[in-house]
Amino acid sequence: MISTFTYRSDPVRIVFGAGAAATLRAEADLHKISRLLVLSSPSRADVAQKIIAPVADRCQGFCHTAGQTMPRDAFERILSEIKRVNADGFIVIGGGSPIGLAKAAAATTGLPYIAIVTTYSGSEMAARWYISVAEERIGGDTAAALPATAIYDPELTLDLPPAVSAASGMNAMAHAVESLYGIDTNPVVQTMAEEAVRLLGANLPRLFDNPRDLAARTEVLYAAWLAGNFRAAVGLEHAIAQRLRQWFNLDHARTHAIATPYAVGFNAPAAPEAMRRIERALGVKSAARGLYDLNIRLGLPTGLKDLGLKERDIDKAVEVVSAVKIAHPRPVSTADLREVIGQAFAGAPPRF
Repeated sequence: MISTFTYRSDPVRIVFGAGAAATLRAEADLHKISRLLVLSSPSRADVAQKIIAPVADRCQGFCHTAGQTMPRDAFERILSEIKRVNADGFIVIGGGSPIGLAKAAAATTGLPYIAIVTTYSGSEMAARWYISVAEERIGGDTAAALPATAIYDPELTLDLPPAVSAASGMNAMAHAVESLYGIDTNPVVQTMAEEAVRLLGANLPRLFDNPRDLAARTEVLYAAWLAGNFRAAVGLEHAIAQRLRQWFNLDHARTHAIATPYAVGFNAPAAPEAMRRIERALGVKSAARGLYDLNIRLGLPTGLKDLGLKERDIDKAVEVVSAVKIAHPRPVSTADLREVIGQAFAGAPPRF
């Protein structure tokens, strides 16, 4: 029998499907955006020019800036450009970094924006935002950071390199598995999260082998939306991945991919139903080992040492992660953190 639960749906309008980018003008009309700024990373500048063609007459300028740690100078540049062109909204094109900066800008200015999503990170569905890193970090958690519309067009992901696609897809996997055993989970979330795990497990290898497989790209993009649709209270995986990549300048998506099997292995004894769902979705006998093996199948690194973390950094890593309030089915001690981070550093199969 289903027990009593609470579920909140974020107020983001979703437009999904091949060719969905063509709806851009209609979405701008809906949200009354007539003077817009376009945000993207420098590497997506040419693509951005093409994507915004339906609203080119409303475009007041482009701001090509990004940075994995959401640098303050990039944020301030965006705010300056919004003010300079007197924008009444903006469009962001890309994945985690540009969308992260867009969320901060929206939360600060109150302007509506449209997110055209080209990776699988799911940042566009999270109300949490931040700028800068370590002691200088500022941020918040507000619906004002969310896009008015998120457009998911799998055709825009066809040129995403296989290695980037794999890492970004495993970032989505991290959202899904933590949602299954977060303390605020519920039956709605569990249904979406298990389906996300199933689709990612089945289709990430397909698009890794054939990056132009539109059907696989569509399934993975849909799975990424399912995975990002609910964000559990911060668990061990996100505490490790987010803090370490910020403090030690590690690759965002690959840090999540590495941390996930070890966090899942640690939590397995306290979350048997979540483990059964992961194992059923992936068709494996061990959730942690199945996720670890999927990383290998996708050519991803398995150890934090492969991303540049040094063994001498482990003590500091334990310290910065232990400062995070981790909401969990299994309590996490400092000794536990040292064990999990130590295993994730070395990159051998999880031992729990």
